Amino acid sequence: MPVQGSASTEFLRVLATAAVKDGLEVDDVRRVMAVPGDLLERRGARVPIALVRRAWSGLTARAADPLLSLRAARRLPPGSLDILDYLAQTSTTGAEAFEQLTRYLPLLADAGRVWTEVDRRSFRFRHAAPGGLPSLAELLLGLIAERARAMFGPAFAPRLVRFAHAPSSTASAYEEVLGAPVQFGGDFDELVFDRDIVRAPVSSHDPALRGILVAQAEDALSRVHLDLRAASSLDREFVPAFRHALALALDAGDPSISRIGESFGMSARTLQRRLAAARVSHRELLQELRLERARQALAAAQPKAVSHELGYSSPSAFHRAFKRWTGLTPGAVAEGGASPPAGGGGRSALPGAGGKPSAGA
Repeated sequence: MPVQGSASTEFLRVLATAAVKDGLEVDDVRRVMAVPGDLLERRGARVPIALVRRAWSGLTARAADPLLSLRAARRLPPGSLDILDYLAQTSTTGAEAFEQLTRYLPLLADAGRVWTEVDRRSFRFRHAAPGGLPSLAELLLGLIAERARAMFGPAFAPRLVRFAHAPSSTASAYEEVLGAPVQFGGDFDELVFDRDIVRAPVSSHDPALRGILVAQAEDALSRVHLDLRAASSLDREFVPAFRHALALALDAGDPSISRIGESFGMSARTLQRRLAAARVSHRELLQELRLERARQALAAAQPKAVSHELGYSSPSAFHRAFKRWTGLTPGAVAEGGASPPAGGGGRSALPGAGGKPSAGA
């Protein structure tokens, strides 16, 4: 089941900064995230969590390091988490700092659940987001582990880290980055600290400033669900985002609606409803994309070479399929004397990269 919920654009900026800190070029980060328009500049706006998941999936797939999230967490300075960082830094004790974190984390993202537990020996920070991205869980726990070290000293580093997901690298690689034993396959994600962290003093505590920040955080928290309605304004940008995901899926050889649904964190049925609301369909957009790919290929090569590249049994088969679908011949398009209609006009879909010829082609 897809994770439901929303996130702040502040969180998108955290992800973008994390990727840049880990060595990805700024232009690559913006291209791979493929967020609509000037979304990264809209401070405090709410976006569907599916958009965040899609953006981070693209970044982690682009990175060569499977532990991108954990290594990036070590490089994000205090303040990267916006008001959450400042609430923690102005708290009086560790218990108060974690209380601020668990209450106001939804200001960044509210798709998961966080809570704390204390026993005679341990203090535990826990996180659960069934169906969520493992890399996002790793980023969250990595950020908290680093901030605990910075605020309370090495003595209060985590004694144990548990993840609900399976590892993407060796356990020793995780332990080297986190500086603690790591386990996998639990019911939730977890950081285990020494119990004394609850009484550990925060050297930068400032009760007066914290009071001001808490008032701001409470006001922002009360608007989270109201702002979710504003996230629906992104629906007008849904089709461009879908086209981008479709192009990536076509490059990978599987442009099916279910495959694209995975990148959006949505079911195929939900995607179809969203497309229908925009008065387009997956089939129409796929036809447009395949036609555009064919047109570009014909501009740079002869029809015979393109027919072979697109998997047709012969140039004549490609010629018949292309004309049946567009009303034009490949030769006319290749010579630059004609342009096929943007949406196609026939019954069969012209294949592009990774596609297969229609029946009878």
